[in-house]
Amino acid sequence: MNKYIPVLTAVLVIIISCFSSRLLASGVIEFKLPDNSSIKFQPIYLGLDGNDIFSSKRVKLGSREGNDVNYKERLSTTNLGGSFVGVNKIGEKEWLYYLGQTEVSQQQWNAVMRWWQRENKLTIEPVNTAILPQTAKTPAEIFTFIEALNVWMLKNAKESLPKNGNAIAYVRLPTEVEWAFAARGGNEVSPSVFDRPYPYVDEDENMILAGYEWHRSSSGNKVKETGSEYIKPNPLGLYDMIGNVEELTYGVFGHDFLFARFGGLVIRGGNYSMDSKDLKVSRRTEYDGYTGNGDLIRLSKVGFRLALGTLVSETGHSNEELDAGYDEYLSSDSGVSQPTTSGNTNLSQQAIDDQITHYNNERQRLVEEMTVLRQQNTQFESEYMALKGHLEQKKVDVDALSRELDAERIKSQDMAKLADTSSLENKFDVLINSKDSEISRLHSEINFLKQKVSQQTVVVSNAESSKKQMLSLQQQVNDAERRDSTANFEIEKNKKRIVVAEKRLLEALTRVAGYNLYSAWRNLETIDKKRKVSNNPKIWRVNQLEAENMLKEYRRYIIQIVDNTDRTLFPEVKIDLIRWLKENKVSNQQIKGMDLLERHLHEVREGKYLQVDELYKNLRYEPEMGM
Repeated sequence: MNKYIPVLTAVLVIIISCFSSRLLASGVIEFKLPDNSSIKFQPIYLGLDGNDIFSSKRVKLGSREGNDVNYKERLSTTNLGGSFVGVNKIGEKEWLYYLGQTEVSQQQWNAVMRWWQRENKLTIEPVNTAILPQTAKTPAEIFTFIEALNVWMLKNAKESLPKNGNAIAYVRLPTEVEWAFAARGGNEVSPSVFDRPYPYVDEDENMILAGYEWHRSSSGNKVKETGSEYIKPNPLGLYDMIGNVEELTYGVFGHDFLFARFGGLVIRGGNYSMDSKDLKVSRRTEYDGYTGNGDLIRLSKVGFRLALGTLVSETGHSNEELDAGYDEYLSSDSGVSQPTTSGNTNLSQQAIDDQITHYNNERQRLVEEMTVLRQQNTQFESEYMALKGHLEQKKVDVDALSRELDAERIKSQDMAKLADTSSLENKFDVLINSKDSEISRLHSEINFLKQKVSQQTVVVSNAESSKKQMLSLQQQVNDAERRDSTANFEIEKNKKRIVVAEKRLLEALTRVAGYNLYSAWRNLETIDKKRKVSNNPKIWRVNQLEAENMLKEYRRYIIQIVDNTDRTLFPEVKIDLIRWLKENKVSNQQIKGMDLLERHLHEVREGKYLQVDELYKNLRYEPEMGM
């Protein structure tokens, strides 16, 4: 019996694998719609472990083309996660989301809405079988279409819907981040291509747009069918991502992709009437759906594509599992976090310094690399132009010699005729022989020049190859400049984070130090009042000890501020802190103490060491603390 156990185990594994593969998402999904139409969704894999509940990846969106980019397209860092777990190419579980392979067509819209109208006893619109993108719809109308499609799917194609655990897929608009990640080519392109204005390249990895998107030149300034056979999809298998019609996404328009404070929905991509130079992945505009008089605005060049999502609460995970998964996500590199203080050093700590040093080194390396590439580019251009000019001159020389040869031949033929009919036969023979010699010489020179032309043709061919190499080098220069722009973005972002964190630390230390100074002053005032009543030291002993302890703590915080913070930030922090103290109506003496604190900071920086006994003795009489 034992000898059959391995066989049975293998069979069981195969059965479980086959069954599990049906539960997990994998390839393109096609759903049947009413009236024999259909819609396809493309899986967008994220390279994230499918076993982690809240796994996400950090992505940079926006333009890499320099500081002249307007606020709509500036670089912004955000997170992206999946809605489903699929099996990737190497058989591992991986997070993914689904995006419509094409923009929603008029035929798809018509089929779903006609079914919806029949179901709800509404006026049924005429049949429309056009495969052009559905445009000029308001968000409310689009959401009605999405609602109708979800109802249709649950009633007629529920078993075909992918799941995340127990959570069944539903149709929605894609988020702006989902759209942008897919438009850049996702994980199917290299990081350098992901950073480019669009992810289309030739065999030499140079950017190319022809054959991939509809714009003014390629479309004849007319909208085209969705998923047309005359263009190719992007690296993820998606059509018309940045051309044909613009696309509405489910995001709030703002200066970044995550924390938008205001704005309408976001429109992404370009359209068929735009110049090719204006088509780029980073293009984004704000949806404006109403005129000043309250009339609807219908945008004839704006359509939409769909995505599939799921409900987190319906996945089948317990609340404890979801909480644990979220805690693990927060502690990961991709988790949303805020900078906080750590240890006794200032926030320009070594780890951040190392990061900035790395970015600076990377930036310097990219600058040096671009300089070398530009020099090589210039050299190739000079050599190519010189070779091309030399070849043109040789061709001119050959043409001139050919014309001269033809003229000599005509003269020889005329002389031969004269020699047959003239008594000067011998003289003409001499002349003809002379011309024959000249013709032979010209033939030899022509052959020599033809050889030179052949050699120069090889040189020009090499020059063409050099030109290709030059274009490749130029592409490398452009990629290096984009990497340089991204590195600068990271450096500036970290510098700003450091300044903000420095100010927070300085404010906290100053606030505590100021309170300790005020507490010490208040106890000294109490001691003075008690002395007027009695000379017994026991009466004010507690106040004395508290004043001494407060001054010790005050001195410690003063030293921390001097050693661990940037002195240039103090004036601004002091102004903000005094404003806060006044708004909260604290004692005027605590506000005055800020001036004394500032003087003590200056003295410590100049080398003076604060003594607790001197502070104790003189605090009530310091000019800054005067009543």
